[in-house]
Amino acid sequence: MNPKMLPSIFLLFFACMGALVWSQLKDKKAVNPWALGNAYEVRGIDLSHHNGRIKYDELDSLDFVFLKVTEGITLTDRDFSKHYSAFREKDIAIGAYHFFRFDLDGKSQARHFLNHLEGKEFQIPLVVDVEHENNPSVPREKVIDRLRAFVKEVKRQTGLKPIIYTNGIGYSDFISDDFDDHTLWLSSTNSWRPAMMDCTFWQFNIKADLSAITHDVDLNVFRGSREEWEGYLKEHKPFKVSSN
Repeated sequence: MNPKMLPSIFLLFFACMGALVWSQLKDKKAVNPWALGNAYEVRGIDLSHHNGRIKYDELDSLDFVFLKVTEGITLTDRDFSKHYSAFREKDIAIGAYHFFRFDLDGKSQARHFLNHLEGKEFQIPLVVDVEHENNPSVPREKVIDRLRAFVKEVKRQTGLKPIIYTNGIGYSDFISDDFDDHTLWLSSTNSWRPAMMDCTFWQFNIKADLSAITHDVDLNVFRGSREEWEGYLKEHKPFKVSSN
């Protein structure tokens, strides 16, 4: 090979690699992260500190947001207060959720959750996140008993049954037989599952890339029309939490 040709070969190689990377980035941006939930016009996200920095001003088109507050009996999400204050300034319905630990007392978890919501106002009933991931293996009966205690305490303090967030496995293991009278927020990337399980909120994308949020974020829809959404909000009028 003629040594004089090496610079040209290197330039051609890097040009091809650059074109390939640009093409992949272009294709990534071209994908509509809301595509699977396009049948529904009422949209929302859920956030915790794991999502990184948020450009709140770029999220005005959302209808609702669920914010992580607590986990177990000691953990709190460090960004909850910041997220709450930012969304309170917008015309976006706010919900709050607690990650339920299978190995801890349910009533104590509920009190920990409620204590961090003292005096705050919400437009959506409180939420309990029930899933196997990041939970230890605990007999089903104990999990259900602890979850019953959690639900009872939240209802006593707010007058509302908490929404239950889960996925397909969590639903079949803990929810379907014992908590089927609760509003369901289902995580599923299969479009048939929400209808089968009759969920009200559907988390259909758990790795969405939005320019306003540093890391991947979960996308959700309300499974009804905008008119039904307005009716849902009227039915669940804004309420303030008291932990007494």
